[in-house]
This record gives sequence, C-alpha cells and structure tokens, in this order.
Amino acid sequence: MSPAPSGLRRACLLAAMVLAGCVSAPPAPPDLGPITTGRMVVRVAATANQIAKAENAAFELAGTEQQGQLKLLSPLGTVVADAHWQAGQVTLQTGDGTRQFESMEALASETLGEAIPLGALLHWLAGKPWPQAPAQPTAQGFEQAGWLIDTSALANEGLLLARRPAAPALELRVKLDR
Repeated sequence: MSPAPSGLRRACLLAAMVLAGCVSAPPAPPDLGPITTGRMVVRVAATANQIAKAENAAFELAGTEQQGQLKLLSPLGTVVADAHWQAGQVTLQTGDGTRQFESMEALASETLGEAIPLGALLHWLAGKPWPQAPAQPTAQGFEQAGWLIDTSALANEGLLLARRPAAPALELRVKLDR
C-alpha cells in the first residue's frame, strides 16, 4: 500500500485534533478549600399562622461567602440539594430541577421558608462573628443580627447552636464531623 499524500495526512491529523478538542474533559471545578461535613437541624416554632416544623440533613460545605458549595444529603447519603454560589448568583439543583437565586439568603428564605443568614453561618461554624454585621460577646459565644450564637461546645464537640428569638423563633443546630 502506498503512503498517503502529505496533504491528506495533514487533513486527517487536523481533523483528529479538532475532534479530540471536542471530547476533552470539562474544566475542573474551582478548588473551594477544605470540605466541612456534619448534620444540621432547623426547628421553627409554631405561630398563630403556622405549625411548628423541623428539617434535618447531613451536609457538605466548602468555600467562602463569595464562592462555594453546599450539598444536603439524605440519611442514605443521596444528594437531595446541591447549591453553588459565586458573585451574585446562586444555583440550586434538586430532583425538581435547577433554580437561580440572587443571594444565599433568598435561597434559604425560599427553600426553608425562613431567612437564615447562610453567609454568616460560614463564619459562625468557624466560631467567629460575621464581619458584615456588629456582634456582641455573650457568655456562650456572641449575639449578631438578631441571633444568639452559642460556640461553647464548638471546639470540643463540634456543636454550634444558633437561635433567633424573634417570631417565629428559629433554632439551627449543627454537629460537625470530626
């Protein structure tokens, strides 16, 4: 068999390179740093207009207020919600599809039915006040943005308790994996 003309070889090589570019792996997601895992329970007290409710889930959290990811997991480890955020855009993926939100607080309000300051929670889990609002020290931690943050068991037991006394009273209990 005679060798292929050089023009044909170049065309085949060019086509192979183009096709290889079309099937290359997608870019890797940004490195969001260490992943924090644990379980969270959200309890909302009853009011005249609503019954008390409670939600709990395992979670995986990585990133900062500016860019991050929060996955909520079922007891069997199945991802039931996956939220990603960056620069004014929050995306939530669930079994019902994908939804967009303008902020993490809007996501919390719509999905949980209550405004939970998710940006602040990232700092609270580190045992620190959120830099976006003033905080007052208390015997167990600090008070910030209408929330009482108990960090007294965070270092030894990985337990954070955040309570909002204003109606409807809300309690967020987080147990970090160690």
